[in-house]
Amino acid sequence: MASDEEIKVTGEFMPDPNMCRFQVNRPVLPDAAVVFNKGDETYSSPLADALFAIDGITRIKVADDQITLSKNVPAPWPELAKFILPAIREPLLSTQPPISAAAIEAAQLSPQADMAEAIEALLDQHINPALASHGGFVSLVKVENKDVYIEMGGGCQGCAASQMTMKNGVETAIREICPDVGDIIDVTDHAAGTNPYYR
Repeated sequence: MASDEEIKVTGEFMPDPNMCRFQVNRPVLPDAAVVFNKGDETYSSPLADALFAIDGITRIKVADDQITLSKNVPAPWPELAKFILPAIREPLLSTQPPISAAAIEAAQLSPQADMAEAIEALLDQHINPALASHGGFVSLVKVENKDVYIEMGGGCQGCAASQMTMKNGVETAIREICPDVGDIIDVTDHAAGTNPYYR
């Protein structure tokens, strides 16, 4: 059992201001990834229960030594960190695992291959036909530890409205068919876009 002084947690801002990644100086969930959404079953996982007790936390992803959180309140992350850091440290000081075996088992019931197949079908059948009128498209790069990496091309690359398309359209649609996905990451080099629809 570690002392509180030995557990160090640092925060890292992400491109989405409603998300923040916290790095712990020890494995929290080695060689696995679990995603919790507010209101979902946490399977009595002390870490998830402690973090969801903080007002505004809507999503938790735990993978190895990283904890990525999403929020739906205007309070800045440094202000929320006053509550988040103790909520991370205390379960790690306990003799009980921070993430229950039942939560890990439930997470493993959604293979990444099935997730990738479902997302590709969504892009091909629904998203890309809608973007075709703008000369754009979205492609799946990979699914890794439940994180989804996608790339925008054609008229979507460098488009001023691409961030809104990603957040309100693509991301929402992916989360509807795959509620267990972790982060959805746009790896597009938008600076290299040569034919944006909006100028």
